Amino acid sequence: MRRMAQATLLLASAALAPALGAQDGPVTASMVPVGWELGETQRFVADNLFEQINGAAPGYLRYSFRVLTVQPVRRTEDPRSELLVEAFEFGHHLDAFGIYSTERAPGLDFVKLGAEGYQVSGGCRFYRGNHYVKIAATRNDDVTRLALGALASALARSLRGETRAPRLLRAFPRDGLIAASERYEGSDLLAHDFLGAGFTADYDVGGEKPAKLFLSIKPNATEAREAYYRLLSFLRRRSTMGESLRVAGGRGRMTDQPFYGPSLVCWSGSLVCGVLATPSREAAVDLVETLVGNLEAMGVPNGGSPGPCCPW
Repeated sequence: MRRMAQATLLLASAALAPALGAQDGPVTASMVPVGWELGETQRFVADNLFEQINGAAPGYLRYSFRVLTVQPVRRTEDPRSELLVEAFEFGHHLDAFGIYSTERAPGLDFVKLGAEGYQVSGGCRFYRGNHYVKIAATRNDDVTRLALGALASALARSLRGETRAPRLLRAFPRDGLIAASERYEGSDLLAHDFLGAGFTADYDVGGEKPAKLFLSIKPNATEAREAYYRLLSFLRRRSTMGESLRVAGGRGRMTDQPFYGPSLVCWSGSLVCGVLATPSREAAVDLVETLVGNLEAMGVPNGGSPGPCCPW
């Protein structure tokens, strides 16, 4: 009976990722470089995503993941020379940026593909609209690199949706911001489930290591207050608590944390935010007050979520 159940599960998984026709995906024959040909398309959904990306699947499922479309493009004279296109579709532009942001890092070789992209050894990655695209090459010769560039450019142009970063990123202060350090976490911001989804960005403000500005936007002030005090409760067990202060029209508390050192956590309206690893109280307060002021200037209400239901 157990073997029959396992066999049923395997058959069900296989049914979720059928081999489709070569045209049934974002890559079409017209995009394929001369001397290359498009292979069969496969699709993966949440239930069987692990079959394609193994242990990375949970990270993608933290966002509004819909479907992964996989399309191989092979060199006609050498089928072992392949460009494997993985196009991840999400429910919202913010989530496509989110997973992209968790896999990029400052200092990469960034290129203009879609909203943003970068090159890696033997491939490239970019996002546009609701899609995050990864292309991996099995060869690193001149012919393959030219085909990779042509295919990536054609695909980035054909996808629909935003070609700019999510609007909320504009609220983060520009002074001291480390380029390409902004991230959007689909859940468990700073590894705390009660903070939910949120943003981080790194800053050079004169400390020994970068300071990290974080932001969680809750549906209302009541939920923000609860998350703030849960964060303080967590910190009391692991940190040295410092002075209380008024910040951005709300409450703040300095702490000295084991990993980050001096840090500031704040609650203002529906916002829970703060600065980790700050070199001084003044630097942290300036970052938080600038962030909150920018959000207000952008017309982002101090309440509501940055998800797909919201205009910003």
